[in-house]
Amino acid sequence: MSTVQPSNQLSEANAKRLLWAGFAAILAAGVGFALRGGIFDNWSREFGFTATQLGAIGGAGFTGFCFGISLGVIVDKVGYGKLVVLAFACHVLSAFVTFGASNPANAAQMLMWGMFIFAFANGVLEAVANPLVATLFPQNRTHYLNILHASWPAGLVLGSVAGWILDDKMQLNWKLQLSLYLVPTVVYGFMFLGQKMPKSEAAEKGAKLGEMFKDVGILGLAVACYLLSLFFAGSLGLSQGMSYGISGAILIAVGVITKFSLGSILLFVLFITHALIGAVELGTDGWIQNSRATSSRPSRASSSSSGPPRSCSASASVRTGLSGLSSSRRSGCFSCAPSWPASVCRWPA
Repeated sequence: MSTVQPSNQLSEANAKRLLWAGFAAILAAGVGFALRGGIFDNWSREFGFTATQLGAIGGAGFTGFCFGISLGVIVDKVGYGKLVVLAFACHVLSAFVTFGASNPANAAQMLMWGMFIFAFANGVLEAVANPLVATLFPQNRTHYLNILHASWPAGLVLGSVAGWILDDKMQLNWKLQLSLYLVPTVVYGFMFLGQKMPKSEAAEKGAKLGEMFKDVGILGLAVACYLLSLFFAGSLGLSQGMSYGISGAILIAVGVITKFSLGSILLFVLFITHALIGAVELGTDGWIQNSRATSSRPSRASSSSSGPPRSCSASASVRTGLSGLSSSRRSGCFSCAPSWPASVCRWPA
């Protein structure tokens, strides 16, 4: 049984290298995500951030990812290789932007945009890696996609363990900790270097962009454009009128491309459902943790030696498991996202 799509004329060695390059790329994203989530308390101590500022920095990670993965709609036109270069450049750039946070005056903006660029790169890689692997192994997609997707939790674990050792045990500077994600970044960049990229199935079949957007249609785009208007107003500080104007222009432009196709009703319902699930998951988790922290657990703000509460993150929960609930000074919750303010989770009394 052939493992590579014959029309792409790729050798099995080429295909396997691209598979593991994609694995290393998502691994780098997971390592960076875990490390960044674990150093929120360092940022809070060094720059004196409020809970709102920490929430804005963490939230940029979700926004950036959404913009990055949205580029999947043009992967058939641009090609896998160019988007990998873009992701690699953004991963490296995000480190320089983040490391540019040197004082309280510029730290909030530098860290927020560093987080945004890093998450944008993660989204681009997700947009590339999944269809790339599916194209490489059309006869055994599920098996190889499962291998690819194992890289994300592996990256979270590796980043969390590294952060636990470098931060909790060795107490190294947060910049040294964060720079660790550049190691797998260089690895995936090298693995992709010089490799022949296949054409996607849509590109081979000559599918047009408007045809691929028709299932999304006006209904799905209306949801996306509304969320964009919230981003323009909330994160970029644009006026409400301008935010709605830009979003409306995007809606009309894509409508012209799709010949104003209404779109799939089922897909529209899924968009709304996912938005509600996200609000329930993130919002309720944060509210529950905050209620428990303020009503049943005394704050340790009065302890000068303990420092500020640690922001909850995936890395914090893994570190808790490593050091033990009774001995760890920096426990986290298992279900909170790293964008929630530091006040959401507090150390146990």
